[in-house]
Amino acid sequence: MKIILLAVVALLAAAGGLAVALNHYFGWKGLLAFPVLLVGLVWLGKIVMARLIKRFVLGLFGMKAGVLRGASMTVHSITPIPKPPEREADTDDEGEDDEADEPTEEEAEGPRVYYEIEMTITPRHRCDAVWEPTELMLTSRPIKTLEELGEHEVGVTYDCRLWNGSAYVEDEIGKHPREQRLKLTMEVTPGIRDSWLYYYQEEIGPLQLPEWQPGKVT
Repeated sequence: MKIILLAVVALLAAAGGLAVALNHYFGWKGLLAFPVLLVGLVWLGKIVMARLIKRFVLGLFGMKAGVLRGASMTVHSITPIPKPPEREADTDDEGEDDEADEPTEEEAEGPRVYYEIEMTITPRHRCDAVWEPTELMLTSRPIKTLEELGEHEVGVTYDCRLWNGSAYVEDEIGKHPREQRLKLTMEVTPGIRDSWLYYYQEEIGPLQLPEWQPGKVT
């Protein structure tokens, strides 16, 4: 909000200064060009604001990802599986008709295959900062920025379960500190074998996916 307020104040100040300058150097004739210049000034301000907001948001995600900077992973198994049952969504009667007209994720992104991956992720630093296993993603190549993550993402977490010492249970909390043993269901672009696991822009490690054959365990 402070950034937006400062940008608005700066825009108003620039518009006022522009009007004064036009009137001073060109008189009333100069004010005829003021609307056109004002539109250009607003357009320029919009671009600057969009970039500032984007950098601010990316900075927040970068700070969030820092908890797994330098983290390591141990892969216990990778199992190709059929498409899991559709996840339940909280909908009301009024929204059902609207959602029926919207394309499904598979229609929007193309066909996907699914892998069940059992792994343990260990943060490098032992602290109580939390991280969200459902935000883990796969890329087709190593990346360095969040912009690259959007360009090279080939897999997302479809479902996550946590090891409670004797069995994998549903993740009802979502945010967890320290080391966690997980069973992830990953939704992946077909044909991907070499991939890299990321938590936002922080690399966890490379992940070699087997050929997608349901029931095959590696």
